[in-house]
Amino acid sequence: MTFGRCKLDKKPYSTSMNTNNNPIQQASFLSKVISFVPNTLVKLANFTRHIILLLIFFIIIMYLFTSNKIILKNHSALIIAPSGFVVNQYSGTPSEKFIKQLQGTDVPETQMRDLLMAINQAATDERIDVLVLSPDLMWGIGLADLKELESAIESFRNISSKPVIAIAENMSQNQYYFANLADEIIIDPQAFMFFQGYGSYRNYYKDGLDKLGVDVHLFRVGEYKSAAEPYFRNDMSVEAKEASLHYMNDLWETYLNGIASKRNISLEEIKSIIENQANLLKDSNGNMAQMYKNSGLVDQIKNDHFKKKYIAGLSSFDDKSGGYHHIGFNDYITLINQEKTVTNSNKIAVVVAEGTILNGDQEAGAIGGVTTSNMLREARLDPSVKAVVLRVNSGGGAVFASEQIRREIDAIKVAGKPVIVSMGNVAASGGYWISMTADKIYASEATITGSIGIYGLFMTYPKVLEKIGVHTDGVGTTNWAGAFRTDKELNKDLATLIQANIDYGYQQFITAVASARGLEVDMVDTIARGRVWTAKQAKELGLIDAIGGLNDALAEAAQRANITDKYDVVWVEQELTAMQQFFMTSLAKTSHYLDINWMTKEQQAMQRLLSPIEKSLSLILHAKQGQVTQYAHCLCDISLQ
Repeated sequence: MTFGRCKLDKKPYSTSMNTNNNPIQQASFLSKVISFVPNTLVKLANFTRHIILLLIFFIIIMYLFTSNKIILKNHSALIIAPSGFVVNQYSGTPSEKFIKQLQGTDVPETQMRDLLMAINQAATDERIDVLVLSPDLMWGIGLADLKELESAIESFRNISSKPVIAIAENMSQNQYYFANLADEIIIDPQAFMFFQGYGSYRNYYKDGLDKLGVDVHLFRVGEYKSAAEPYFRNDMSVEAKEASLHYMNDLWETYLNGIASKRNISLEEIKSIIENQANLLKDSNGNMAQMYKNSGLVDQIKNDHFKKKYIAGLSSFDDKSGGYHHIGFNDYITLINQEKTVTNSNKIAVVVAEGTILNGDQEAGAIGGVTTSNMLREARLDPSVKAVVLRVNSGGGAVFASEQIRREIDAIKVAGKPVIVSMGNVAASGGYWISMTADKIYASEATITGSIGIYGLFMTYPKVLEKIGVHTDGVGTTNWAGAFRTDKELNKDLATLIQANIDYGYQQFITAVASARGLEVDMVDTIARGRVWTAKQAKELGLIDAIGGLNDALAEAAQRANITDKYDVVWVEQELTAMQQFFMTSLAKTSHYLDINWMTKEQQAMQRLLSPIEKSLSLILHAKQGQVTQYAHCLCDISLQ
């Protein structure tokens, strides 16, 4: 059978006849105009679209082929200026990050590894004469990360004897800690600084949920397991306040000691300055820069012109810009990677576990039970990888996903490859779960860890439906039928069953900790029950092995794998193909050049308004309906400002 085309005959419009044999009137001039205008607009729109695409294409080509080559002159300054939040790994996929850039919703991030690499390389780079720290654009960083940068800069100073200068306009307390790692701090005459200490404040939703008619059912072990308190309380419990103040006071002491030691003042003096900021400022006639200079917390007060002149005297003058020869750390990393000619056959793989632990596949910025397990498996199966470092920065999350990851760590050890954990700012609850069976655990003295405990959360909302006249009824073959329906009251026997399962999960957790750490189960129970500890406290309790950072963990991994002489560090994460990298880079450069922003200011403002509660609600938003998910999670992070 064949198919052909049927050609329709076209007859003149003006001579057509209707069934009543009345001639049809010829189309009027107005109707022709009306029909012509839409067709013209369509053609114009198509033409305009093609022109815009061609323009974008040509801009990409021009930008790529005319972009300046990175040049590092002798006697240059290396500028370490973190932008946005300092993280271990960029959030989201590269394509998603690009789309957010176009929408104007991308949150700037700086990878910790890039800062450390730049500082380490600059120590022996004869082209670099001075290290310049600039905290102005750094939105947030944890104290543990600051301590790691402190070690890197101290090493830079010892190896090179090169000066380290900090320049700043305004500083929060963590920005100040970063600046204080320098030999000198130079601030602007109009600078603003403020120290507020550490705090932990949350939103509590009980009254709001009650008004909506939502019933929250909590199942937990441990009086200190407070992660779910916002859903069934209107305030922080006494136990939560006690535990939070215990570890925050220890962190604050670590912070103050770090400042005092660099400034050569006593701990009591720095405490007095912070407590009396208002009176000291009044005595300085409101001049904050002068107040902190008088207090000994900064060294010089200069405007931008004299800052540049001062640093030029330590490096070299740039006649073209009127400043000093310098290179940013991102360009510097690109340059040293281009200059690297030798690769080593032996590798240490670093897998990042940062964010909330969730079941299944998750993008960077969260820890997926499947995703992270696959990355660990990739490292295990790669014959060139001789050891693995797991970098953990997480308050935990889903129990099942945590156990998935821990099992994969055990599989690496069975394969004969050492596994070392490097804890970041937080490695608590599920974050500790995935760490506990490693060969060795390193943590900064400012790391928050512990919170060994689990809980389950289940919400029902029969009252919500009743308010609008909707009721639920039916029959079942057993008392359990429909037990997980969220539109019914919770079955009391089901509540007993869930609590028993939570109790069992907690016993599994503390038994595993005891086995991994060589402790008695009863002893682990006394330091567990959801309680949070700093790494200094955790080391005394036997929960971690040593105080140290990522570099210490890498050195330990190399030693255990017997590859201390030569090895490369590889980061196991999602990678783009060469073509994808070219395409994404081109589009990103073009969007920056054209200043494209697809999100309105109102939409951006709404996103910023909701962002503080987004993190605390992430577990609830990812929970499967009609199930009780077990969580090993701790809302124990503090302000990173």
